[in-house]
Amino acid sequence: MNSTLTLNYETRPVKFTERKMLLASISKLLYHFGGVYQYIGLGGITFTDFKLFHKELHLNEMYSIEGGEITVEKLDFNKPFGFIKIIPMLSTIALTSGKIDLTKKSLVWLDYDDCLENFFFDDITVLFSKLPAGSIYIVTCNRQLDNKKSNVPYSVEDFKEKFGSNTPFDLQNAELSRKNSYKGLKKALKLHIDNILKQRSVSEGIKFQFDQLFNILYCENRGAEMYTYGGVISTPENNIETIDLSEFDFIKTNDEIYELLLPNLSRKEIDLVSAHIHDKERELLNMNIVAKNELDMFRSIYKYMPHFLDVRM
Repeated sequence: MNSTLTLNYETRPVKFTERKMLLASISKLLYHFGGVYQYIGLGGITFTDFKLFHKELHLNEMYSIEGGEITVEKLDFNKPFGFIKIIPMLSTIALTSGKIDLTKKSLVWLDYDDCLENFFFDDITVLFSKLPAGSIYIVTCNRQLDNKKSNVPYSVEDFKEKFGSNTPFDLQNAELSRKNSYKGLKKALKLHIDNILKQRSVSEGIKFQFDQLFNILYCENRGAEMYTYGGVISTPENNIETIDLSEFDFIKTNDEIYELLLPNLSRKEIDLVSAHIHDKERELLNMNIVAKNELDMFRSIYKYMPHFLDVRM
């Protein structure tokens, strides 16, 4: 997890917007399922999601997994709250180390730097074998599925060679292309999650399933193309059937994708559009300041957009 050494995660507007979107929906989920949750994430040195989730979700038990080259001293110095426990190990090792009680209700967001690797599936095996119903699992990764030797997208055969039994039986070459790679990613992740929960259902005599909620694409300006997939573990007695998430248009429970796009508006333009957010659209467009696509984009995302300002302005 070394991207934190080259990127400031506190000032990436698209990433910050995604974080606030997740926060809004997760807040309703935690209220619905009730109980005390712990947070498991990859904090880096900015701990941005940790700060947000502690203050807004009131989570006081938090674990930051860090398997990169950052020193423990640097991580401890930068953590914003003393109760955050740093686990300086690769994710699978950390999750199997016994340092985190995975039988507790958990909010897990594994925000990987990497493209898909085998250890993603190892992490899923550990988590979904133990996490109780009501636990939320989110994974973010670079969505490219390229053969590193040839620098071209995997073929189905390439994928099988690298990922073996985690290859979906109906995987298509088109789902591994740069344009549609998120489809192959989702298929592989969902397949492994479902397989682990089926095995667990048999062994425990309880029907577990994973209810998808997040299927998001985003890209920072000239940055990596990223994919976020996630949802909640449920049982017939402990599920999301009675919770209304219709207010969140980014919630996707099927193959439909939500593409997170931010309009490129100046501060004054944002103020203008905000002041007329519920006015007649034509009057605003006739001012020839904001285009129709920018207006539509803003309306869909403005509740979650961050505002970065130079304090000297």
